[in-house]
Amino acid sequence: MTGCTMTSKVGLLVIGLIFWAVAAGLFFVGGWVFNTYKHFDEIAEANFTLIPASIIIAVGVLMFIVGIVGCIAGFKENKCLLAVLFSLLLVILTALITSGALGYAFRVDVANAVENGLDKAIDAYHPNSTQKDQMDYLQRNLKCCGVRNASDWLHAKNWAPTANNAVPRSCCVSGINCTEEERKKYNDPKFIYVKGCFEKLEHEFMDNLAYIAGTAIGLTVIMILGMICSCILFCRSKEVRYEALGGQYSGLRV
Repeated sequence: MTGCTMTSKVGLLVIGLIFWAVAAGLFFVGGWVFNTYKHFDEIAEANFTLIPASIIIAVGVLMFIVGIVGCIAGFKENKCLLAVLFSLLLVILTALITSGALGYAFRVDVANAVENGLDKAIDAYHPNSTQKDQMDYLQRNLKCCGVRNASDWLHAKNWAPTANNAVPRSCCVSGINCTEEERKKYNDPKFIYVKGCFEKLEHEFMDNLAYIAGTAIGLTVIMILGMICSCILFCRSKEVRYEALGGQYSGLRV
């Protein structure tokens, strides 16, 4: 066994283990999105978040399968499994590039959907609505108020007529039980979160975008290495077969 072949075998085994770890991470992220969705299913037309979550879980399943195939193919040097492994890696790589391109192409549409949905949620906000619970959850957790700023509540259809120009209690700074008069001070950060929730959501996304991009680049490199290793072992298995056949024929010579 040549050094290149041995390196390729070990490489496939390591890549298989990495893919198992990545698959576990994707299952966790996808499950977290589905669990979090229940807090926002009436806000920002949030059903679109289930599409990428479903894709994440599907890719996790595919990566788990690739991890198994990669370990077995690297150990057995089976031509069929090596071909399957190469094909699966190519499919995942294509899906990764396509999803990145689509995400970039539709980024403005997604942002508009979030902003419009938040506007609708504020208009529908009243004591017995689902939107109330979900907007309160969003404002407390992101430390924000309104869509663009706290003054959005002045124009909320259901809230404004009865609120006496005060924002909801969920806009109060954490740890402060602000009074109605303090909840009227839209620009006072001592009592009220002054930044809008849309801006906060954008910042959250941008903060995580670098990690997402870095992970995608790392996976791309790993998949390309896996494809190279599978090609080397596939070609090596052909050479071994030809050498074996050549030895049989040479033994038959007189």
